[in-house]
Amino acid sequence: MAPASLLEDPWFLKAFDRFWLRLYAHRDDAEARADAPALLKLLQVGAGKQVLDVACGAGRYSRALSDRGLRVTGVDLSGDLIEVARERSPMLPGKPDYFERDIRRLPFAGQFDAAISMFTSFGYFDRREDDVAVFAGVRRALRPRGRFVLDFLNEAQVRADLTPEETRDDGDLRVHIERRIADGPFGPCVFKRVEASDAVSGLPQASFEERVRLYTADEVDALLTEAGLTPVGERLGNVQGAPFDDQAPRLVRVAQR
Repeated sequence: MAPASLLEDPWFLKAFDRFWLRLYAHRDDAEARADAPALLKLLQVGAGKQVLDVACGAGRYSRALSDRGLRVTGVDLSGDLIEVARERSPMLPGKPDYFERDIRRLPFAGQFDAAISMFTSFGYFDRREDDVAVFAGVRRALRPRGRFVLDFLNEAQVRADLTPEETRDDGDLRVHIERRIADGPFGPCVFKRVEASDAVSGLPQASFEERVRLYTADEVDALLTEAGLTPVGERLGNVQGAPFDDQAPRLVRVAQR
């Protein structure tokens, strides 16, 4: 019998909607604009170049790069988030193009000078082969020597600092979050369950789950290499260039076609 997760709709088809954006409102355009100069240095691109934003969500990094004169295409599987991305980008000169696409099947070939995947928009799938397919699609999309920046979680830091449970107030919402790490048939994953209720009445407002594969830094490099991309430079602890170690907040990896 197939595992239950293969018989149900994948979690990522349900989680990413306008309510999800509200709960992650602190991941905003200001953060993306602050990251943009360092991101451009990692990508080694400037104004006029074409950049692919893989799993762009509501397009905050697409807008930040477009503001700096790049021509950006954002792709995401969530129709809700693509709709919001278009709503939030109408006045930008050379505004980003946004498309609803499955990132395992990117429909591009040699069109982009660089590509990005930000804020842990990777590791969602049940099969390792699907994660390789994402990177292989990025490679196809890039021109020769085009660079790819992956912003991913730091597996060691997640294991060391995981908060199993918390409750916080967010405006008129009370948000309860449960987290756990489990080894399943598809490898170790970090699971998060979010329940939001009205802070006064207690009535439920929304609930969703997230699941991300816990790849080590060495495993990320192996996936990139298997997909035909070459990791370059040092592993970084954030986009700004902090050193990478077990306590680093992120794993930022640069690879090249």
